[in-house]
Amino acid sequence: MSAVAAPLEGTVLTPRPARIDVPGATLERIYVPESVEALGEIVAAASATRAGLLIVGGRTRLGCARPSARLDHGLATTGLNGVDEFEPDEGVLHAAAGTPIAKLREVVASEGWELPLDPPGRHATLGGTIATAATGPRAQAFGRVSDAILGLEVVDGEGVVTKCGGRVVKNVTGYDLAKLHCGAYGSLGVITGAWLRLRPAAAIREVHRGSTGLDRETFERVRAATRLATVRAIVWIESDDEPEGEVVIELGGSEAGVAHDRATLMERFDLEPSREDRIDLLRDARAVGFDDGQSGGHVRLRARVLGSRCAAYRDRLRSVGAKRLSIDPGLGVLTAELDAEGPEALDALRAAAESGQGLVVFERLPEAWRSQVDVFGEVAGTEALLAGLKARFDPADVLNPGRLLAPPSGGSPR
Repeated sequence: MSAVAAPLEGTVLTPRPARIDVPGATLERIYVPESVEALGEIVAAASATRAGLLIVGGRTRLGCARPSARLDHGLATTGLNGVDEFEPDEGVLHAAAGTPIAKLREVVASEGWELPLDPPGRHATLGGTIATAATGPRAQAFGRVSDAILGLEVVDGEGVVTKCGGRVVKNVTGYDLAKLHCGAYGSLGVITGAWLRLRPAAAIREVHRGSTGLDRETFERVRAATRLATVRAIVWIESDDEPEGEVVIELGGSEAGVAHDRATLMERFDLEPSREDRIDLLRDARAVGFDDGQSGGHVRLRARVLGSRCAAYRDRLRSVGAKRLSIDPGLGVLTAELDAEGPEALDALRAAAESGQGLVVFERLPEAWRSQVDVFGEVAGTEALLAGLKARFDPADVLNPGRLLAPPSGGSPR
């Protein structure tokens, strides 16, 4: 559906012409406010008329969503850009939501710190990273996105500016609402700024790569290597047209610690030095834009399973003809590209993951399948809770309507 909605009444900001394709809709205009007050005004105006807003950051995960036909305007956070406060002595930072993650990395690195966020995509923004809880291979060292958040500023679905937490942990009392917005895909509020906890930069960081066999024994040996203290990330890559796989390992820590683990790895695998940004390149290849008009049965999925089930689920993906696998063995995260025979085949892959306490997100789907396949899947017992939160924080359902929460029963995909 192509939507060319009339400009919102009640706001002086004029939308810019910009074509944005997302599952279920095409938008032709986007608002780009440069202040939190202006953003709140736009949301309030949308709430008054029940106009659907597509919240846009760096556009690295626009394709990972349920299809929505209730989108009228784009609302970008990229106009909210910059570091407001940075305290190198304490390792805390406050930045606006539209600030590129790459810029934040440069700012903190200049003072000997590291940003513990590793989202896919060269254009990822702070707000988008938090809203989607996007992680990369370094989550093995960094942990979850929510672990780095001390506090958030958010505009709710009625345009009201709210704050959750603050610059220190002791500012958080009662419910930790900041973590509620992490992974909510902007459906409960538009994130406008965040306080982050930083990590001291590693004294030494180096990357190694090597070719590997594709047998399960080799895979398990690689997974066991993730337990070494200075291993920050391990990525296993394989393609159906290559006789061997590739493993890429990033080490980081003290000089003595890295030297010890490097020696251990060299005894176990045939490795060679690799370019320093190799993990970054593999991570950024996982960004999810939106390819309108996808045909055939080409699918990309991201599965998270228990570490002990990682090899078994890898075998399952190989058995259905996965063309390319990119796996974080220490995290139990598998990204796969495959040509599926139909939606039923995807149901079976999801069921296989869920049987081992895992989950599957279908990041890319043929457009014709989106009404039949649930991108995110359902977790038993959470539907009523999510609906209640949506009603509380966005009663007019204007923030990313339908993109995260399943449509009402009767029209829901399986």
